[in-house]
Amino acid sequence: MVVTLERDEISELISSEDLWEPVGPTPMPEIPDLRNWSMRLLKTYKPFYAPSCDLCCLCTYGKCDLTAGRRGACGIDIASQQARMVLIACCTGLAAHGAHARHMIDHLIKSHGENYKIDLGMQVDVEAPIARTVMGLKPETLGDLRRVVEYVQRELIHLLSSTHTGQEGSSLDFEVKNLHAGM
Repeated sequence: MVVTLERDEISELISSEDLWEPVGPTPMPEIPDLRNWSMRLLKTYKPFYAPSCDLCCLCTYGKCDLTAGRRGACGIDIASQQARMVLIACCTGLAAHGAHARHMIDHLIKSHGENYKIDLGMQVDVEAPIARTVMGLKPETLGDLRRVVEYVQRELIHLLSSTHTGQEGSSLDFEVKNLHAGM
């Protein structure tokens, strides 16, 4: 049975006047914490890989031809290679935006101090909704935002390290990491 809530019912459950919502079961989740949920999503919504390069050129074993069911020297197949390339792309975007966020927060903390209160104005009902959901933290100060960026940087290291030769072989496990990078 599918339960749907109308907008008014949702507003009653989650009110912007509440001081803070209860923290969920997995604040600051690591990749394994969300793996089962991600796998469920990936079974329901199968990844689609657009045609791309059918070679793997990422290691010193040489260029590996992954066409027609072939595997690379490390054992990787074309689906895993394409999922790995998506993860690398996700990680480069995450690194670029994360570095920019870190630079801005460090500058603001240097100028105003770690305890400087964040005020995004009256037009913002829920400040930093993704940080609230993922971190279980309502960012109120610049120091809180620094904690968010530190979490992102720590997770980025784990994500990117999994793209190294032989660290991961399952396309679905790469896709789990892609979902993690995307949040």
